[in-house]
Order: sequence, then structure tokens, then C-alpha cells
Amino acid sequence: MTEGELSSMASATPSYRRNGKLFSCEPCRRGKLRCDHKSPVCGRCARRNKPDQCIYHPAPLTKTVSTSQKDPQNTGRPRSFITSRAQYRSGTSERSSSGLISPPSSLGAQPQNPSTLLSSVSKTYMSGTSSIEGSVQPSTTSYTSPESSMSFREGNVGFLGPTSYSAVFMENPNSLGALEQEDVDDQLPPPVSQDNINQGAEVLALLKDMPTFKRFSQRFFERSDGLLVSEPAYRIWVDDLWAEYGSVLANGRREQLRSLSEHVWQNTRRPLKTHGNMSAREWAKSATGPGLRWEVIGIILSLTGLTAANLNDWDSIFHEVGDRHVDRATFSERMRKVSEFCLCFCYESEVLNDLYILFSYQDVVLTECIKGDAHYAAWQRTGEMLDAVIAMGLHQGNNVDAETPFWLAQLRKKIFVSAYGRDKVTATFLGRPPRLSYRYCKMEEPLDVPDEMFFVEGIKPADILARVDDNGWNTNQILTATTWKRVWFQHCRIREDILELALGSDDGDISSLAAQIRLRLQTLHDSYPAFIRASPEEFLEGHRGQPMFGKDPVRSEKFAYQMNAVYVLFLHTGIAQTEFLMERALLNRKAGDYKQLISTSRRILKLVLLAHARRDCFRDLQGDLMYLLALHGLPTAGVLAIELLKQEQLRQYTPDILPRSETIQDLSVFISALSSVGPGEGNYRVCKQGHRALKRILDQILSPHPPAMAANEQQPAFDDMNLYFPTGNDADFLQWLENVDWDKGLFNQEPNLGEPT
Repeated sequence: MTEGELSSMASATPSYRRNGKLFSCEPCRRGKLRCDHKSPVCGRCARRNKPDQCIYHPAPLTKTVSTSQKDPQNTGRPRSFITSRAQYRSGTSERSSSGLISPPSSLGAQPQNPSTLLSSVSKTYMSGTSSIEGSVQPSTTSYTSPESSMSFREGNVGFLGPTSYSAVFMENPNSLGALEQEDVDDQLPPPVSQDNINQGAEVLALLKDMPTFKRFSQRFFERSDGLLVSEPAYRIWVDDLWAEYGSVLANGRREQLRSLSEHVWQNTRRPLKTHGNMSAREWAKSATGPGLRWEVIGIILSLTGLTAANLNDWDSIFHEVGDRHVDRATFSERMRKVSEFCLCFCYESEVLNDLYILFSYQDVVLTECIKGDAHYAAWQRTGEMLDAVIAMGLHQGNNVDAETPFWLAQLRKKIFVSAYGRDKVTATFLGRPPRLSYRYCKMEEPLDVPDEMFFVEGIKPADILARVDDNGWNTNQILTATTWKRVWFQHCRIREDILELALGSDDGDISSLAAQIRLRLQTLHDSYPAFIRASPEEFLEGHRGQPMFGKDPVRSEKFAYQMNAVYVLFLHTGIAQTEFLMERALLNRKAGDYKQLISTSRRILKLVLLAHARRDCFRDLQGDLMYLLALHGLPTAGVLAIELLKQEQLRQYTPDILPRSETIQDLSVFISALSSVGPGEGNYRVCKQGHRALKRILDQILSPHPPAMAANEQQPAFDDMNLYFPTGNDADFLQWLENVDWDKGLFNQEPNLGEPT
């Protein structure tokens, strides 16, 4: 067993021995002391203040192969097969010998050598067979970066604003003369290390299943317009890749894959150039075939994992792809890990281009689907994606120029509005300040046209402009992904002010600010075209499928109807959620009307239940349905459940504001919907926590045990604002629900935001 394999097996969680008992941690085992097997640090190691040494090794008696036996020429470089946990926690863990940075933290609590993990993923994926004929062994040979390598890396600095070090020179070209800029684009990139080549070959070996990946992508684009990657671009990448290298990938020969890996590394390290006359098809073709890049490979793998994560466990496609893929959860997790290494390859190549942001955005969505919206990995990846958006200057406007054709300017606007909206979603759910503020951005929206239109041969910008009205909305009255992005972007601009009201420290004129926000919301709603203002109930009853531009003509009307239903539900749920957030923020500042919050909460819960009732529309979009349940349904259901319990304890009911029977029925259906979220879903923990808390409240309402009141005690009035619950963010709200002792009554308890009991 090699050192790398032992490193990958080291864990912070105890595993079981053959006799069924747990392994002891290394310090307790060596000292022959009793271990309590707690994770991540046992009690004895915690008392001895040695948490960095508390490691549960699954094979403690296995001897490692010494470095001298493996490589006689490398006897002077001892290596530890277990990375220090203290180093990792403090962020000082060293890079691997190849120079490849460690994969992002979502890979687990213990960092691993990239080549080791790649090998394990590849072997598991291929069901015990070697992914490359002859097995690629990672090299331990170090290399020194030449001076040209450093100059190559220093050349890509990204966007520089008006306060940057070079601004004064750029603003005065007539006085100072034109600055001489080093032409870094023409410099040759540094040589690729053997470790990087081997790791890339391991990833490329998995592409032998490209026909399988194409079936997954076909399912994805059948029922959606994509995230940011359009179907025509994806088809070009996949078809040209397979046409150029299909025989190499299918054969899986070691040297051929290593040569292809080196070629892809070199392509990725070169800048992706554009010009004003470049068509969308030319741009897509420049990154595949002979110009294949790691960004494109990562997009293919992450889209496959994203599709798998959103399908049902019993979907027939998992039977078609073979037994080695095991099940939906396992297959999607493997795709996430492999695409994560493509992301690491982009880090190593210091890539900054449109393709990289498309890949990074898709990786964020995949991470949220598998790990959950509240997971730190999702927060971390979102920040990295936003960093790339700012570094490219996409927040400062995207206009047509000598290097930016019309279609690319529209794509960059779509990237920006998607990144801005996702930042507000994450900030809202976690109760954290947003990281991308409109105060530093040019808020430009893309035209409401399908992406497929930009790939039509010979189409002119004037032809595209003729399909939209003066406000940029499509004149065909068709709901598309771009329609939803535009509406969501406009609401997130207002939501940022609501977040400032909820999370900020300014105690100014709250009532005046709230009135301005309400006026802006109403004005925004009135400005929408009629096909957007139609309610979901009206839309679902009166509309059928509308054909999408550029889609396969055999695509059934049912699929188009399903996508329209999903779009309209997301549109109106998001609009109502913005109003809900404002009412909660005002209540937190003691300036709101609780009755208005009840009305908005009922509306959102009705929309979420409508989505659950029409879950046939979400057959291949399970992640979106879980998103509605967790991010929109849980907070509103909690507000309604608490108000019902308050009325039950006070024996004062308000059927005009909150109909008791109808609300109890809605909450019962919603609790049942939460129970349908299985352990394999990313937001399972959040939904389970909410399910447990809401069930306790509903049990208390239906089987009450009211506290005895003293003879001279007066019942509080209904409008008394003594209902203590946190309104700052959804995470605190759920935690409070878990900790309340409902038998004591709501009016005798202050909010307790400690650890759940």
C-alpha cells in the first residue's frame, strides 16, 4: 500500500474493525488507552490539548513503503503520509509536489493528494478496473519555474478600476504618452509538470463514457433552457471533442492520454482571445477540438453531475448507464469530485475568462444541490465565482467594442445578473451581508431573447433587437430562463436594500424607507408585461406548452408546458418572498404590521404547495423543488405555525386574517412534503430540522396543554407584539424553532439561539 493511498484513507471519523468494534485514534492505540471514539477529536486527546494528533486510521498496522525503496534517487526528501490537521485548519498545509493547489474544502475535512484522490475516484468509477492502460503513476520529480514562467503568471491582473495604481496614467494618455505594455499573450507558457499531466490523464480517462454523458445532457436540455451554458455551445463542445479525440479516449492508452493531457494543459494556459467580428459558434469551437481546455471538460462533467442530482432515484437512465455507477447520489457525487479537479486545474493555470466563470457558476449550483445551500463549501464557491466576475470587470458594464461582439456582451450581462442574484439568495438564506453591491455596479440587463438565437448563422444584432420591446422584454410573450433572470435581477436590486434594513445598524427613519421600498416594488410590478403579471393559478389553468426557439421540433408540448409552469412559479414565489423579507425586517425593527406578514406568508405557502402539487413538472428538476421547500416554504410555514399556536394559547382567533382549519391543512401538507426529502438531497438537514419543529408545533396546536393562569392574570391582547422569534435570517429562525419549549407557552420565553437540543 502506497503512502498516497494511506493518506486518502486517514480520516477524522472512526471506522469499524473486522470484529465490529470501532478503531481507536492513533494516540490512544499507541498508548494502549481506552478511547471514547468521539469525532472529530476524542475526549482524551481534547483533555490533553492534542487535537491535531487525534486521527482514526483504518489500517493502523499497515507498514508504509519507504521513500528510498520507491525512488532511490529521492532519498533526501522524507514525506509524511498524513497531512497535519493543525496545518490544514490554520490554512498552512503545503501544496503537493506537483504544485497543484489543494481541492476546495468541500472534498472533506482532511486534505488529500490530488493524484491519490483522482486515482481512487477513477478506480471506483470504473468498478475496479484501471482507468488508464498501464496505470499512470504520479511523478515525484520537482521542477523549478523559470523566469519566463513567473512573467507569464504576473501578466494576468484582471480588471483595474479608477483608484488602481495605473489609473492616473491611463487617464492622462496625452500628457504622459502611451504606456508601453508587455505583450504577455505571445509569451510561451511554462512547461507542464509530469504530476499535472498524470492527473489530467486520469480525468481524461473518464471521458470514455462520453456517450453516457451525452444522454444526461439531452435530458437536461429537454426540460430546461440551461443555466448559463446554452445548448448549442454545449453540443459544439461535446461533438467536436469526441470527433477529434474519441478514438484516443475510447482506447484509454496511457501514452496517448498523457499526450492529450499535456495538450489540454497548454491550451488552458493560453488566453482565450475574442474579437468584434467573432461569431458565437467560432467562440465555442475555439475551446474544443484541437483547442480543448479544462474549462470545457469541467462544464461537461459538472452538467452531467447536476443532471443526475436533479433526477429521481428510480429514473430509468441509471439502469441504462450500467451497474458500475451504482445509484443517483453516488454517480452525481463522483461527477462533482472529478469536475472539482478540473476547477483545480483552472486554478493552477490561473485562468480568468468567460468560460471559467460559466464553469464556476455551474459548479456552485452543483455544490448546492449535493451539499445544500447552507454548506460552507457553497458559500466559499459562490465567493470565488463572484471574485472572478469582478476581476473580469463584468460589474462595470458590458458593451460592444473591438474585442467584444454583440452576442458576447449579452452573455456577459447574463453572467453578471445571474451572479448578482445568486449572491442575494445566499445572503438572504444565511443572514449574511451580500458581497456584490449595486452601489459599485452598472446594473445592465440582458435582452429577453433565447441563447439559441445567437448561434443562428448570419443573424444580425438588428434581427435580435426586433424581437424585443423598448424595455427589453420578448414580444412573443414566452417565459424563458432569461425572463426569469431579468425579473429576479430587478427584485434583487430592491432586496439588497431590504437586507440592509434587516442586517444593517442604521436606525434612521425606518417607516419612510419602508414606504419607499413598497412604492418601488409596486412600480416594478406595474411595469411588467401582462404575461409576467398573470398569476400562477391563471397561467397553469389557461396556458399550454409554447414552443421554444431553436428547440428540437419533436420536443413534446408537455415539456414546454412543464418549463413554463416552473418559470411562473419561481417568478411569483420570488416576488412574494421579497415582500416577506421586508415585512420580517420591519418587525425586527418594531416598525411593521404582523397582519401583513401573515398575509404574505399565506400567499408564499400556497405557491409552494402548488409547486408540490404540480411536482410532475419538476420530474427532472428535483433540486429546484427542494429549493422552494427549504428557502421559501420553511420560513413562511414557521410564521404561520407560530401564529396559530399563539392564538390557541390565548384562545383568541382571527379567521379573517388566519383561517384556522385551512392553515392547519396547508401546514399538514407542507410537513408531508418535507418528509419526502431524502438523505441524499443537499438540503436534507434543513428540511428535516424544519419538519421536526413544525410537527412539534402542530402537535401542540391539535393536542394543547395550556398553562394554568392565575386568577388575577389578564390575557394579553391579540395585537400584543410579545411574540419573540428572530427575524434576521432563516438559519436562526429554524434554530429557535428547535429550542422552544412549547408546553410553557410563547409569552414566557425569550429567544434562545443556542445549540439545538
